[in-house]
Amino acid sequence: MIEIINPKSGDREEKFNMEIYRLLLFYKQLTQLLETYFSGDLMIPTDEINRNYLRLCNKIGGILGKPDFEDLARHNWQPFDNLRTFDPDAPDSEREYGGWQVCGNFLSAIEELFIGTGERTYPLDTEEQQLLTHVQTYLEKYRSHETDYEKRWLQKSKKEAEEDWKKREEKTQMKMPQFDFKFIRDKEIKNLLTKDWEEAQKAFQNELHKATVLLCGTILESLLIDALSCSEKEAKFNYYQKYLEGKNKGNKTPEIENWQLYQLIEIAKQQGIISADAAKLSHIVRDYRNLIHLFVQKRGRLRIDSHIASAVVSLLAVAYNSILERHEKNK
Repeated sequence: MIEIINPKSGDREEKFNMEIYRLLLFYKQLTQLLETYFSGDLMIPTDEINRNYLRLCNKIGGILGKPDFEDLARHNWQPFDNLRTFDPDAPDSEREYGGWQVCGNFLSAIEELFIGTGERTYPLDTEEQQLLTHVQTYLEKYRSHETDYEKRWLQKSKKEAEEDWKKREEKTQMKMPQFDFKFIRDKEIKNLLTKDWEEAQKAFQNELHKATVLLCGTILESLLIDALSCSEKEAKFNYYQKYLEGKNKGNKTPEIENWQLYQLIEIAKQQGIISADAAKLSHIVRDYRNLIHLFVQKRGRLRIDSHIASAVVSLLAVAYNSILERHEKNK
């Protein structure tokens, strides 16, 4: 059994031996705290573990500032200024290449001196004993919390991975329709539609769902404008009857490219350019396009996901094929 010496002897060497023992206890507790903090698959920063680290550093620094500790104080003993200084994305590398070496070297230096004192132990005062007890108790709770947190995190990660895999499978299973826009009369519009459709496909593949829906709405609008322009006089007459007749006499029918999308859909349906079913589905595309608005999304009324984007692409294909059939019949 190690003999406990009374530190009140007043002897300088005895005081030095007592401080070495205190230093050993506090530094061992510091290394244990760091080992706990960096253990496991996840690192969970908390205010209390950082405060405990700083409390221990304060005690250690106080001892090293005393007479006869000048040589030991020259060692690089504090691996981090605090537990918020390292890179959270690579904590293990900093701990491995920085902290482990610092702690290991300094702890070995203390233990060498402690062995030289005959490995004598001394009682701590109440405040210091309470600090060590507090840190040990907290680390036990921290380990338990870390274990539970890692279990929940792994379960959540597994679930998210399964959902992500399912979404990717659904995305790969969906065959994107092929649009060549060969029936578009205006070459400039045809080129723009081709580019928009290429962008829409890229957006869909890269899971840019909002961009996919917006581009599909733009393509639908351009398809209808081109189709109605083939019978411009009839289209404008139908527009006037449906939206202007009986209202202000001074109203003139606007150019087709200035019509609202819902008006394009309704007049196209009226003229048989698209079927009634295609018109209903086109309105759904229009609704989603119009709902992509910052304030609507801010209020949480809409979330554009892969399912909505896939549906909008499919609905656009129905409208495209309906317009294509009309052009084929009119050849």
